[in-house]
Amino acid sequence: MPGVREQPSPGERQHDLLTADFAASGIDTRRFGFYDQSAFLARESANPSYLAQYGEWVMTRPISAEYEAHVRPTVPKLTRLLAKAFARYDARGRCVSASCMMTRMLDRLGVWSFGVCGSVILEAPALGLRREMQTIALKPGPLKITGHAWTCAPPFLIVDPSLAFQHCDPAFARLLPETVLAEASARRFYPSVEDCVSEPVRALFASAEGWRDPCLHHRLDPGLAGLWRTFPPREFTASGLRMRFVPVAIRQPAQSLAHIELDAEGRTGMTVWNSVVAPAFGMAPLSYE
Repeated sequence: MPGVREQPSPGERQHDLLTADFAASGIDTRRFGFYDQSAFLARESANPSYLAQYGEWVMTRPISAEYEAHVRPTVPKLTRLLAKAFARYDARGRCVSASCMMTRMLDRLGVWSFGVCGSVILEAPALGLRREMQTIALKPGPLKITGHAWTCAPPFLIVDPSLAFQHCDPAFARLLPETVLAEASARRFYPSVEDCVSEPVRALFASAEGWRDPCLHHRLDPGLAGLWRTFPPREFTASGLRMRFVPVAIRQPAQSLAHIELDAEGRTGMTVWNSVVAPAFGMAPLSYE
């Protein structure tokens, strides 16, 4: 009706509350990368899960038509550029570096984003193939990590330039897309214990307790249910490959882009930015910060 002000949505109200909370701590939310500000780091030091509030702030941030017109070409373009760079450098198993680079680069390109760590389950039912990357697993070695990492840059809820470069069976590798981009149309689902906890860990508990607990993932990580209310797991299918992405934690890079390591050859985020990304976007090259 004319003269009646439209009521803000629950997401907008939550965004306003988060903005006010940040401002009360002296955090300037007008600046990209404000998770680096000393006031934010002080709050995070007292509460390691504080980064989830940054993620929620980005998730609930209203998207204007002008901003969306900027984001929609920028995110896919950067994702493709990074995927091609990782292929050129044979940067396998570097999902954390990829997510950190993506987040830092999006800050420079004027796109709000945050990093996500979690479990990813890949299934090709027609071929009888299944690949599990659970976060609750026995670590394969001192330099290896469990699970997977990707980026969220609304309206793109899953942005992943590195899935194809994780260690997979050759038959599986042929099915993996070069990049993964998913929006809110990707179906929400509620993860099972198999989505989050590896079979060796499930078997270990079953042997000790005499039964298989279908809620073991919630016992081992009690914060999952709360996290999923804000950052819902998503699944979708492409070219016969079913992909399930299960957030477990929100993570942001501690290092500057120039110092994020890509591989043992000494290539860093600065290498990728200066040689691939900056020329493609007409941006200035980096020097060590």
